[in-house]
Amino acid sequence: MQPFTLRTLSKAVSLVILAGLLGACQDESTAPEPQKEASPMYAKGLTLAAPTDTDLVDTNIASPTLAPINTSTDYVSFITPLYGKYQASQPVLEQASQSDEYWLSVTGAELNAGVQLNLSQAGSLVRIAPRGDVSTGALMHADAVAPERVQIQRVGQTPQGKNASSPQATESLVKSLVSAEALASAGLADDSSALQMSEKATPGAYRLQVSQPLVAKANYLVNVKEKGSPYQLSIKAPSAIAADAQTVGVKLDLSQSDNQFAPQAKLKQADGTEQALAMVKQGDEWQALVPADLPLASSNAGLSEIEVTVQTQVDGRPVQRTVKTAFKSYVNSASIKPEVLTVWDKGVPNQVNFELNVAEAGRFGLSGVLTGTNAEGQKVAIMRTQAATWLTPESPKLKLMFDPTLIQASGLQPPFELNELELQDQGQMARLSFQANALVLSR
Repeated sequence: MQPFTLRTLSKAVSLVILAGLLGACQDESTAPEPQKEASPMYAKGLTLAAPTDTDLVDTNIASPTLAPINTSTDYVSFITPLYGKYQASQPVLEQASQSDEYWLSVTGAELNAGVQLNLSQAGSLVRIAPRGDVSTGALMHADAVAPERVQIQRVGQTPQGKNASSPQATESLVKSLVSAEALASAGLADDSSALQMSEKATPGAYRLQVSQPLVAKANYLVNVKEKGSPYQLSIKAPSAIAADAQTVGVKLDLSQSDNQFAPQAKLKQADGTEQALAMVKQGDEWQALVPADLPLASSNAGLSEIEVTVQTQVDGRPVQRTVKTAFKSYVNSASIKPEVLTVWDKGVPNQVNFELNVAEAGRFGLSGVLTGTNAEGQKVAIMRTQAATWLTPESPKLKLMFDPTLIQASGLQPPFELNELELQDQGQMARLSFQANALVLSR
């Protein structure tokens, strides 16, 4: 055996250190890789709730007949935070209005010859407004009427103007005159002039005549307002009407009167086109009959109107009223498929992906209200979400986004629900469908 020396000790230490290093390398190479954390996002397919009787859902679609007014192809999404107990909201499907006035559309020739006015009370306000006319292809605006050139007479009696000099004119029927300039300074800048009738102008039939020479075919609007009158004509009518509707149902009521009347109606489109409509009584409604070749609208911009005029006698007084109601004409151009794909992030909904049935390419929007459940089991509003984009029959998908941070900050628990799901055709600016309680978001 060789003697033990420092050199031998050094070799021994080197071997021990080398063995340790090799062992460490071996341990490191065989150590298992750390477990990767699973992704917190996942997708789940769900089905919309079946529509109820009060929902607006129509799966029959057709192509719009008018040019769209919004052709943007950009995707946009908006989220608005909401707070407090959820208050369900329904779309307004019917609108009501009432009137204590009436309108007459007349020409310059008719004003020069004289037109009849029916007054049911003293102190009525009569306004004469010139109107434009494009029937010749160019805009022709009627001249303003000087109020001092207007004469009023009771039918069968002598004309009475503010400055009438007839020896038979013992009482003035006109209390005051208002010029177009005075009305413009008050905010009515349409070249109107007005006459305030006196207390001597008691109920009855009158004739209004303008001595100022007017262009025969010029158009004017004569407005008679009887402020505070007990005779109010009310109308209730739908706020949206399918473009192919052949009838429009309206409810009419004249207060303080049980008299039967035969209303006259006309359709007024956004471009000023007017068309008389026949009226037929069915039950407690009047049906305005729309000719098959008459479109309810001439453009997607603006609203159409139905204007109704009634003439009758109440307690010996002639009562005439005009009331109008505006509506949106639309084509049901798309519908929502019931199968949707939800995306979840860390246990809360992140988005809902919808697929639509689309008749033709256009810009469509979706909106809805997301709610959660509090400790008392009540539905609490979290946010309103809206999105819109350009869709085609080949690419008909649209997603509604949620904000997970708002959901988490609310402290609310499942079930989360998508309420007030509304589909809009933004090219028509029209609502196509509405579902009050559309989807329960279950994990």
